[in-house]
Amino acid sequence: MSIDSAEISSPKRENMFLNLGFNLLLPIVILRKGDEWMGESLANFTDSTPDSAVVGAIILLLAISFPVSYGILDLIRRRKWNFFSILGSISALLTGGIGLLPGANVLMFAIKESALPAILGMITIITLRTKKPLVRLFLYNPEIIKVSLVEHKLKELGTKRHFDKLLVKCTWLIGLSFAVSAVLNFILSRMIVVTEPSIDKIAFNDEVGQMMGWSLPVISIPCMVVSGYAFWLLIKGIRKFTGLSMEEVMAQAPQNSGN
Repeated sequence: MSIDSAEISSPKRENMFLNLGFNLLLPIVILRKGDEWMGESLANFTDSTPDSAVVGAIILLLAISFPVSYGILDLIRRRKWNFFSILGSISALLTGGIGLLPGANVLMFAIKESALPAILGMITIITLRTKKPLVRLFLYNPEIIKVSLVEHKLKELGTKRHFDKLLVKCTWLIGLSFAVSAVLNFILSRMIVVTEPSIDKIAFNDEVGQMMGWSLPVISIPCMVVSGYAFWLLIKGIRKFTGLSMEEVMAQAPQNSGN
């Protein structure tokens, strides 16, 4: 069928371990240990001091280079923008950039840490009124679900309106998970990042690295729990409104050799 062939020809699924490594872990390690590992060498090369803004800017650019490079390669390979590379680049830029700004303080950093998931949550809700809501990236994604097949069945059975209401509910759940992460990030940041960058930039960078490391479980755990529940509701709704089983709608489900 044409529906099946469209699903099979969808872009190759990315490697999640490489995704996390390049977009999150490597920037964290560089921002946390860059001064210790490269500070002296970069200071000698640039004729400055290890805690200078020049050295800090080079380390920041190096941290950003990993998610940017991964995003570009992923775009070439899969012909799709990598959302997490964009997010990782912005996060590393804002995180490291705050330490380089004159007059920057730890409160600014805490606000930044809570603002990013809060903005993502608001964007997720706002895009409900657009043709491409973000819930289609997080849950209702052709790389996860055979969207064309589901849409065909919904139209065939006249249940699309009911399914669209379910997507709205799932979207609000995803938005809620981002809101929870924003609150937890602000609290965690105020607990860990306590050294003003104007007083000791190396200590500030080390605390920022610790904060970014803790941000992974702080952001991931509530998002995974709520997103898992939202995905369960989505699969349950697909079964109800299309009559298709989970095996039939999952994009990565094994194909029967007899077909």
